[in-house]
Amino acid sequence: MFDLAAATAAVERDFGAIINRLDSIADADWDKPVRCAGWQVKDLAVHVVGASRGQAEGLRRAVAGVTSLAVLDPPAERGPRDLLAALKDGRDGLLAALRGLPARALQGAVPLPFGLLPAPVALQIVPLEYGFHRNDLDWALGDHAALGADMSATLLGILPGLLPMLAAGSPVSAGGAAPAEPVAYRLVAPSTQVLASYAQDGWSIVPGENHTAVACEISGDDSPMALFIMGRIDTGHPGITASDRDAAGAFKRYFPGP
Repeated sequence: MFDLAAATAAVERDFGAIINRLDSIADADWDKPVRCAGWQVKDLAVHVVGASRGQAEGLRRAVAGVTSLAVLDPPAERGPRDLLAALKDGRDGLLAALRGLPARALQGAVPLPFGLLPAPVALQIVPLEYGFHRNDLDWALGDHAALGADMSATLLGILPGLLPMLAAGSPVSAGGAAPAEPVAYRLVAPSTQVLASYAQDGWSIVPGENHTAVACEISGDDSPMALFIMGRIDTGHPGITASDRDAAGAFKRYFPGP
């Protein structure tokens, strides 16, 4: 899990890696498809700029005690050189906002574009953005690298709070479908086990170690499990094992986004 210093360092590392990678590719590579549905590399870059601007604004609002949500602010420009300049500005603005966050703000809430979140939760969400999109870019350019270990562990560590958010939706992501009948998933990785079960009163998310009767168990190492939960890979990936492939294939219908 990230504290402020670790979150800032992770953003600097992964956002910087995104910029460096994009600065080294041919113009034609900006049109390559990304595993985020419907995106090309240039769309990923536009999103990262918009997210960085919105997150920086949310952090500034937290310092000012403002609770109205910031918004994503994607750039109008779509050319590679213009996008690289916007990415650098977005990175610098976000790092300045993180470095300017006073200790008192860590006790409050941060109005990110995705919702009003306790500051300790926001400090997980912000670096995850760039860790995942760095990995998205690597895959788009032919390097099927594992997700960073700190990103995998953090994503899996916040699952009990994250899954209800994904199911409910946010201002920038639709909510999930409600299962037609009771269903349960045990998500198993070296760093965590979580049981997500649905009944008439909605989803229950609890630690999964002590539950033996479950409709579908999905397991793998930390990186493939984190990528699966966030919709980057499916049950056909060799790093994912599912006791019921059909049920596992429906997981992202219930927990879509981001």
